[in-house]
Amino acid sequence: MNVQDGKILRIDVSNSKVSWWEDFKRYKRFVGGRAVNQYILFNELPLDISPFDPTNMLAFGAGLLCGTDAPGACRLNIDSKNTLTEGIGSSNVGGYFAPEMRFAGINNIIIRGRCPNLSYILIDNGDANIIDAKDLKGKTTTETEKILKEKHGDVKVLCIGPAGENLVRSSCIIVDGARAAGRCGLGAIMGSKNLKAIAVKGNGEIEVHNPNAFQKIVEESVEKLNNNKFNKRRMKYGVYCYDEPWDIESPYRNFSGEIPPPGNKERLMPDIFLEYKIDEKTCPSCPIRCWSVYEFEEEGSLTHVEALQGNDPHNFGAKLDLADAKTVLKAHALCNDLGLDVDNVSGVISWAMECYERGLLTKEDTDGLALEWGDSEVIFELLRKIAFREGFGDLLAEGCKRASEKIGGGTEKYCIHVKGQELFECLWLSPSWALGTMVAPRGGTHTRGAVIEKRLIDLDSEVCERYFGVSSIGDESQYKNKERLVYFFERLEAFLDCVGICMFTNSLRVDMLMPEDYALLFSAATGKSIDWREVLRIGERTHNIEKAFNVLHTDWGRREDIPPRRFVNVPLDGKYRIDLDRWDKMLDRYYALHGWDTRGIPTKKTLDKLGLENIAKRLGKRISKE
Repeated sequence: MNVQDGKILRIDVSNSKVSWWEDFKRYKRFVGGRAVNQYILFNELPLDISPFDPTNMLAFGAGLLCGTDAPGACRLNIDSKNTLTEGIGSSNVGGYFAPEMRFAGINNIIIRGRCPNLSYILIDNGDANIIDAKDLKGKTTTETEKILKEKHGDVKVLCIGPAGENLVRSSCIIVDGARAAGRCGLGAIMGSKNLKAIAVKGNGEIEVHNPNAFQKIVEESVEKLNNNKFNKRRMKYGVYCYDEPWDIESPYRNFSGEIPPPGNKERLMPDIFLEYKIDEKTCPSCPIRCWSVYEFEEEGSLTHVEALQGNDPHNFGAKLDLADAKTVLKAHALCNDLGLDVDNVSGVISWAMECYERGLLTKEDTDGLALEWGDSEVIFELLRKIAFREGFGDLLAEGCKRASEKIGGGTEKYCIHVKGQELFECLWLSPSWALGTMVAPRGGTHTRGAVIEKRLIDLDSEVCERYFGVSSIGDESQYKNKERLVYFFERLEAFLDCVGICMFTNSLRVDMLMPEDYALLFSAATGKSIDWREVLRIGERTHNIEKAFNVLHTDWGRREDIPPRRFVNVPLDGKYRIDLDRWDKMLDRYYALHGWDTRGIPTKKTLDKLGLENIAKRLGKRISKE
């Protein structure tokens, strides 16, 4: 199969209607993956529906280069309406599922409706069937994958755990038993459709336009990645490979602004976790091998953990004050098994703990639990209660915004969220990290354009001028020019999600992959010659579709791009806080770079320029002409 060929599989699970759309070429300008999902959702999703309505759609999009040898080309985008924000919900995940989709001849899977009973979808090349899943009810993600592989052989599986079945808003989708499609409550969307899992098997091959040129670029790219010093750390440690779990800035005890005790940090250094590492895996075609496997035994019980993320020491070690590596590993493994997103669920628990500490929640509210910082037994019990919506867990399953609005009493002040979704990222010290997090269409995330300035501070003037339009990005703590960093990385990361390449292949260093490298890979694969500017233009088109979705389905404007008050009113270590006057000016400059109005909404002129005239037409009077 040619790299640009492939079908869109549409399934209405209400009546088991399966249709194959063969004319994928109509979506060629959107490339694949994230952009195709977003375009379909924008044009077809009904207005004014709940995320749990059967007419809501759930879209799975394999990146265009998935199934080829392009390094890191394994990423799957999953998109729907966000259960927490009701704007766009979007997640990107690695593993083997996306390449297997391509081998089965599928680029995108679009699901709507609701199964009459709990079911799963089995895709075997060109054959798709909906199968009863009563034996999977209540099963963990690990149990579900094992059962499906025993039934159907070497299938690739994505599934939900008990949290998704119970429509927990912080639930996620787990791929290959360890890779989490986190944020946005997409596991709950699957659960609302009575869909426990999708298993796929494909025997096809993906052919590129110019195999010799493509292979040469692949080999050069792999050599770059293998020789990069930071990647060598990732190969040794896994994703969590940073020199320190945090410097001064951490979300300690629900973003309290306090600094964790030094001993906490020492107990959560990467070298401590390395003691429990027994193996490593890799996603298809990726040379980085960041998928670490850990095991340890306690009281005769063996704990097996895969794919610890860099977020985990922050979410559990700092935010909830669990200062022990084994406990952090167990928390990560439990969330994967239950199908809970670690960012969101740690956020709602930390909100509850701060409210308890301040006397706004009592044991009468918490099922008799004393919500003390660092109490692992209580935290594990809360994770279980949330996943099964038991007692106090039923309230926490709604997320801190809805939970605080329900109980009131001043608890709203301690819910740290962006657009309704719990926050993982600290926003005090890095303006470009904070800006990228705040303006992300899916609501509070660093993977859609946020970047910490100090990682780029030594870029030479030529690179800065080429990508950012200025000779220097300036001091890392200053606001000037930081909008240019976010604007660049939003577009680059959107492109990577369209072609399915992992963002870990890029750090804007000449010894890793640069936009020019991605342009060469795309050109050799497709036969359509593009340069790095077209890479960013494809990303810009994708980003604007997501913004347009939010214009259509929410009433968000500029106020939703302002940081939570805690980062303004509560200084980090008594010294650092966000300056709202400088933030406001930075926001104006950021909107102007995109060609948006002062509300942060795309204009008709901008959408037309990007070839999105039909999107501008549907938005109508919601947008301005200039």
